[in-house]
Order: sequence, then C-alpha cells, then structure tokens
Amino acid sequence: MSSKKTSTFTFRIDKEYEKVLREEAQSKKITVNTLANQIFGDYVEWQRYMERFGTIVLSRDAFKIVLDSLDEKNLLNLAIDIGEKAPKEFILFKWKGMATDNVIKFIKMYFDHCGYGTHDQTRAEGKVTFSIRHDLGKKGSLFLKTFLETLIKSTLGKSCNSTVTANSLVLSFQD
Repeated sequence: MSSKKTSTFTFRIDKEYEKVLREEAQSKKITVNTLANQIFGDYVEWQRYMERFGTIVLSRDAFKIVLDSLDEKNLLNLAIDIGEKAPKEFILFKWKGMATDNVIKFIKMYFDHCGYGTHDQTRAEGKVTFSIRHDLGKKGSLFLKTFLETLIKSTLGKSCNSTVTANSLVLSFQD
C-alpha cells in the first residue's frame, strides 16, 4: 500500500466557513483536515476541469424533466452526441491518453460528481462492469445506457453488454 505525501498548508478562512466545516466534519465523523482534503481534492480532480469545459449544473429533477420531454429518437441522439464528444476531450485533457484505466476513472468521476446516481464498478477476468442506480426513470436508464455505450465505443473502440431497468443499469465490456 502506497502512502500519499502530505504537506502543511496554513491559511485563513471566514469564521462562518470554519463553523460550517466543523459541523459538516462532525456529522460525517471525520476530521476537519480530512474534510478540507476532500474539498481540495474535489476541486483539483474535478471542478477546475469542469469550469474549463463550460459545464453547467442542472438539478436531477430538471434533468429528468428534459429527458421525459424527449421522444426516444431525440433522447438517443442526445446521448450519442454527448457520449462521442465531451468525455473524449475531457479524458485527453486530464490524463493525456485514452487507456481503459482513464475511461474508468472518468466514468467514476462522472457519477461521483454529476448526481446521476450511485455506482459500483468491478474489474475481473478481463471484464469491466458498472452497476448504476438512479432516480431518473426508464428514459434516464436509456439515456445513461446509450451515453456510456457511446463513450466506451468512441474512446476504447469496445462494445458493451447492458441490462436496463426503470432505475438501474448494468453495463460491461471486455478489458
């Protein structure tokens, strides 16, 4: 197991921020230092890239309304358009290469930060599998399935096997 190198970094913050950070850390049963490290990590690994890519924040409910307003053809076209372009550009910009590990990291970051739902990922016997649970309904499952299949095809040139329900998706591809 490798340990991360750390350094001491001292700075001042508003008292109100300190109060909120201490309350949040206590509610999560972690130290303020751990919480601050998570916040900085989120910025370094995700937010600064999203700002550069012009990403907007949309509530889950608003996204579901958009998906529900689309017929199936337009929904699939939207998922394909998004899956072909943005992930590839982001992966190349952040990691400088289109390796399987980078695509997996992107998908994990995508679900950790975008609020589409929870995910679990396994990698065994030459196969990568993602299980996704969300509250976006059947059209959300269809969107996510098409988006992820397009993302994997456009970045790795690999086909996927998928199983879809109203609020979940299991997707796998060969490593």
